Amino acid sequence: MTTTLILHTILALLLLILPLGALYLLDRPSMKPFATALTKGFIQLLIFSLIVWAVYKVDNIWLSIGWLLVMAVWAGFLVITKCKLTILQYLFPASTGLFGGTLLVGLWLLVAVLPIDHISARWFLPVMAVLLGHSASMLVRGINNFVTMLQRNRGQYDFLLGNGASQWQALMPFIRTSLLAILSPTIANLSALALVSLPLLFCGMLLGGFAPINAFAMMLYAVLGCIASSVLALGITLLIIKYMNLLS
Repeated sequence: MTTTLILHTILALLLLILPLGALYLLDRPSMKPFATALTKGFIQLLIFSLIVWAVYKVDNIWLSIGWLLVMAVWAGFLVITKCKLTILQYLFPASTGLFGGTLLVGLWLLVAVLPIDHISARWFLPVMAVLLGHSASMLVRGINNFVTMLQRNRGQYDFLLGNGASQWQALMPFIRTSLLAILSPTIANLSALALVSLPLLFCGMLLGGFAPINAFAMMLYAVLGCIASSVLALGITLLIIKYMNLLS
């Protein structure tokens, strides 16, 4: 770490004067939770950056996939924790869904869509990180909606089973609402896609040397990949939940 980097980091940290000052004036009890959450976030970011740096330096495809597996398990743990479900029962379905959905869609982007000669850590890590992050946030909505609706309407589920419907047919209304739970926010946000994506496009052009049309194409690929990976991750997760008999 150079002296210049330390100086710039200190200057960036000075921006915290604004939120901390606002909390000091308006809601002092919230300062401690805010500072604690901020510190934890910085520590996690530092650890994540060091791990990514090591994987990037080695640049081995199997190590990169191993990194994705570890991140998927961690993301699955966070998803199950936010949904307040039993970790021992639901961690495997959620982690497998995230890993499978992210890996399959990511490989499709890396192999068939992006104009690259071979899959390297330089491309693998950012693509998979973007897909995994979006899929995890959407999976929280999907699983939470699925479990909640099934618990509230257990009578409907049992009624359909009792009248000759298969388990898949009985689960279809709940799967449908779960799917809409992850697609509805995406549909709502697509109308503001240009406004949200413009800063990212400029960052891509200025920092990565992309032409405007290439930056647009990269963002388009990322958005389409995120939508596909979130749906696939949800499908794999619900499929495993069903076959593990966690619905009884």
